[in-house]
Amino acid sequence: MFIALRDLQFAKGRFFLMGFVVALVSFLVIVLSGLSAGLTKANISGLMELPATHIAFEDTDHLGYRNSMIERYMWEGWESAEGIDALEPMGHAIFNARTEDDKPIEIALWGLVDDSFIEPPVNEGIALGGPDEAGVLITRGLIDEGLKLGDLIVLDRVLTKLRVVGVVDDYRSIGHMPIIYAPLAKWQEASYGPPGGPSPGEKLPDIVFDFVSVIVMQLAEGVDVAALDDEFETLTLDRIGFYEASSGYTDELKSIRMIQLLLFVISAVVTGAFFSIWTIQRTKEIGLVKALGASNAYVLRDALGQAMILILIGIGIGVSGTYFFGNAIRNTELPFMIETGALVTSVVMLLIAGVVGAGLAIKRVASIDPIIALGRDQ
Repeated sequence: MFIALRDLQFAKGRFFLMGFVVALVSFLVIVLSGLSAGLTKANISGLMELPATHIAFEDTDHLGYRNSMIERYMWEGWESAEGIDALEPMGHAIFNARTEDDKPIEIALWGLVDDSFIEPPVNEGIALGGPDEAGVLITRGLIDEGLKLGDLIVLDRVLTKLRVVGVVDDYRSIGHMPIIYAPLAKWQEASYGPPGGPSPGEKLPDIVFDFVSVIVMQLAEGVDVAALDDEFETLTLDRIGFYEASSGYTDELKSIRMIQLLLFVISAVVTGAFFSIWTIQRTKEIGLVKALGASNAYVLRDALGQAMILILIGIGIGVSGTYFFGNAIRNTELPFMIETGALVTSVVMLLIAGVVGAGLAIKRVASIDPIIALGRDQ
């Protein structure tokens, strides 16, 4: 490493430029990983917080929360099966709504049974099931939009009125829409009942309350899920599966992964290009070192060591820049989240891409003829 370190000290400008480019590519790749994690959380944070191992959908060709309709016999059939640790029917629907000051909002309304094991903890106000049958819980995202305890929300078209009685201190969403948690009966009224609800003094027919969207479950190991699905005409998915059932989740991940892959390739190409130029500029110096008795192994080890130093410094600057960027946008609406696993994966992939690019460029060091150092160019 003697020659490599001396060269780094001598050609500071050249190596500063190379390190800056490596740091910039590292920053872009790691920031993209943070944006990917942030987009994922913005899409499925509500699902991620569910204390469930599986979710059962209606077995249709168009799998999704919006397209699923579970009938009473389905969830009651699952309840009677062995190995079910916890089970609840849950409603899911997307609504355009308006606040008391006529501000439009788009929400995902989730209907939960009383004393639900999937009901989130309340930070302000009271839980569901209180004296107000129209009482709902809102998430922190809607607080940021100006809603507060006691506010009235009216669902467009169906004209169902909801009253905010509690606040969940999390940004829980699905499909990039904030979730409102409502009593299951109120959700069924909004989804299947007449606009505005029943007339004064009347009740909705019982059939309105025989349908939900999905069944949220905690299953013990060894449950024959396939057999129960066949029996009750459902399609049950584990956590990865019910994440992917969220609209747009898979397409978003594919797009982000493709961009990341392209950046890894660019990282290898850029690093290789820089070190190719570096090798060409130092051809005579390398030839002189080999003429003085240095072996190919020594010269290659020295060159790769120099490349590793540069790549590690560049990645370190990129990681530091990412944390600075993350802190700068912490309180903004930009979906960004740094996950340790994703960060480590990005750093390892960048290191591999950089070493591969540098290695392909530096391999010509072994082919340099020592006679070049004696004045012969060819």
